[in-house]
Amino acid sequence: GVYPFGDESFMHSDMYHQYVPFLAEMQRRLKEHESLLYSWNVGCGSNFPALYAYYMASPFNWLVMLVPEKYLIEFMSYLVIFKIGLCGFTFSRYLAGHFNTKSPVIIPFAVLYALSGYLAAYNWNVMWLDCLFLFPLIVLGLEAMVKEGRFRLYCTGLALCILSNYYISIMICLFLVLYFLYLVFTEKLSGKRLFVPAGRFCLYYLLAGGMTAVLLIPELAALHLTEFSEFRFPDSLSFYFSVFDMLARHCVNVAVETGLDHWPNLYCGAVILMLVPLYLSNSRIPLRERAGRMALAAFLLISFSSNVLNFIWHGLNYPDSLPCRQSFLYIFLLLVLGAEACLRIRECSPRALGISFCLSLGAVVLFEKLAANQEAFPTESFLLTALFLCVYAIMLFQMQRPQTAGKNLRILSFLLIFVISAEAAVNMANTSCSVTSRSRYLENLDNYTALAKRTWERDDSFYRFEKFTRTTKNDGTLAGYPTASLFSSTSNGRVQEFYDKMGMSSSKVFYCFEGATPLTGALLNVKYMFSQSPQEDPDLYTLIDQEGEIYLYECNYALPLGFIFPDTHGDMSGYVLGSEASNPLETQNRMAYTLGLGEDLFEGTAVETDGTATRITVKESGHYYAFVGNSSVDTLEMESEAGSRTYTKLKYHYICDLGRHEAGDVITLRSEDSSSLELSVCRLNADGLERVLSALNEQTLTLDSYDSTHVSGHIQVEKAGDLVLGIPWEPGWTILVDGQEVEAGLFGDAFISLSLEEGEHTLSMYYVPQGLYAGMAVSLLCLAAFLLILFFDRKKASVRKAVNRS
Repeated sequence: GVYPFGDESFMHSDMYHQYVPFLAEMQRRLKEHESLLYSWNVGCGSNFPALYAYYMASPFNWLVMLVPEKYLIEFMSYLVIFKIGLCGFTFSRYLAGHFNTKSPVIIPFAVLYALSGYLAAYNWNVMWLDCLFLFPLIVLGLEAMVKEGRFRLYCTGLALCILSNYYISIMICLFLVLYFLYLVFTEKLSGKRLFVPAGRFCLYYLLAGGMTAVLLIPELAALHLTEFSEFRFPDSLSFYFSVFDMLARHCVNVAVETGLDHWPNLYCGAVILMLVPLYLSNSRIPLRERAGRMALAAFLLISFSSNVLNFIWHGLNYPDSLPCRQSFLYIFLLLVLGAEACLRIRECSPRALGISFCLSLGAVVLFEKLAANQEAFPTESFLLTALFLCVYAIMLFQMQRPQTAGKNLRILSFLLIFVISAEAAVNMANTSCSVTSRSRYLENLDNYTALAKRTWERDDSFYRFEKFTRTTKNDGTLAGYPTASLFSSTSNGRVQEFYDKMGMSSSKVFYCFEGATPLTGALLNVKYMFSQSPQEDPDLYTLIDQEGEIYLYECNYALPLGFIFPDTHGDMSGYVLGSEASNPLETQNRMAYTLGLGEDLFEGTAVETDGTATRITVKESGHYYAFVGNSSVDTLEMESEAGSRTYTKLKYHYICDLGRHEAGDVITLRSEDSSSLELSVCRLNADGLERVLSALNEQTLTLDSYDSTHVSGHIQVEKAGDLVLGIPWEPGWTILVDGQEVEAGLFGDAFISLSLEEGEHTLSMYYVPQGLYAGMAVSLLCLAAFLLILFFDRKKASVRKAVNRS
């Protein structure tokens, strides 16, 4: 049912919430010739190269310039299928080169690499897939460099891998160090014989990284602003689960893990359970190779369970869901030794085959009896695994027989391809390939875009749009308008903390406008709101436009990009986030007091609790807000004469907008999580809000021009104070006041502020990502060095050929 054969799409998880919106923004910027250095549509404004390096660096993504906007989802969906095919292609190329064979026996193992449990779990994670199909070529290049001195494939493959996705490349780089040590051990390299390969390994390892510095250095600078920048090495060693439980995940039809549990996705064919003991029993395979490969596989297996090794493999951080992101390395290793066992099947005795079959079948029986996670292991998983093992045993016995040769052997090989492909397809169909409605995802997207364009035609000042209900937290990048919400691992940690203190939804990977009040919305320059209702509170919003089922409201209380906090009102910069108030409504009351309001901005309302629900009898008409202090409550249900609503994911500690209620209305709040809500309910003091924002609107910045990387304007300051800009601070902004470069202060420890004396001032701001020029210089130097090495290598080879001919 996937489009164009139906209404479904392959979009799942982060592909739904991040990759499609971000690629839409990249497509828009390329087609409209906008700067790729900064985007106002990414949250409150963001470093675009950092977003690109983390999510969109695959060279294939540049083909998006050739794709109509309405087919962007299909471009990404079918690119996933194409890259899965490339995984099989490059792995078969590795096996053919590694074993110097053209046997069709390598094809089923290529199928298992492309349709492994890792790909079943993470095929929607398009930003990782380039690394998966490049990895076999990199290992092939490393082997060629160590054994033959040929370095081109290794260096260029690794550089392209890092350029495509630096994050998964961290794991590949760690594995390459281990694999190089394995090659040193198996090739018996020591002394002078070790010096040259080790030197080459280090040189081209560093050159590959250096050639990608144009992305790596700015990305590293940007990551220092995120919540992932803190380094907290585990205090003690612990293990999540036993090795036996992990081995059980080799069975067919085991549910994949993409959540917060640490289970690795290890499926790579039931036949591997039989081929591993067969490989170990083959005395014609050098003992060093068998011992080295199994030691490396065991280390990788233990890494999935160990908290310390898990931390190291994931770039000195713990992953936020999507566990064991390095498990494709383990799958690669097992499939290589499985392929070798199959290619050398004639070297095994019938007795060894029988023992291997019995061991694998016995292991499946033990898995069924002892596996701890019953939800992940349905009974049919073990039955299917046992059934396929029986089929493989028969086929391997036939392939092992000396009488089976020529045409019969080829027929058996292709039969093996068919059976393994069927098994992998069954596993993929049952554990992956989730779909979602394409039309529902794109519903009203054109309406949002049309409303935004009409608004820009009549209002060319700086402002942001937000929504009462959203499809994703990245709707601004999806439809192409400035917003105040962002879901990204590269999001600004200072902004996240600001949102948390102000009672808006946030975590270490996102900040969202949900939980905003008219005050916080004004501080964030949100001037317009999209809604699917024609009846939003008229005291706060004025309906100004409509397109289809989408209504556009103008906020009655708004602030421009820049506004002055007078010195006489105190230092707001540190005060907002320095407040010890755990209730964000109280924090905003304190802000209002700092701005000169002598009364509460949010006036507390009495509540009645009867053990199952909390009730509020509205005594005065107005807009009401609530904050749940009990952190164990995650869902809140509201019922009233004005309507009903459910608030979910309250674990993010955001303010619940209860809406407008008239005097006499009874609001009932309850939660199934807990009867004790520790609830604070307040009514917005509209007159107080008017006075607060009027004070902030007395001295504002007049914009002369702005684009993706530049802002300029002027302001007449009647009373000295801090000019607060709705622009998140990050390194890269150069700020000129009256032509002189100045250092920025911080409002709320998150947004740019500038101290200004009385008088007229001009402001100019320019943005260049921190580290961009340094990265370009390093990349050019390393590229030049690599090309120079290539030149001399070819010249040296030409001389050798000339000498040999003579």
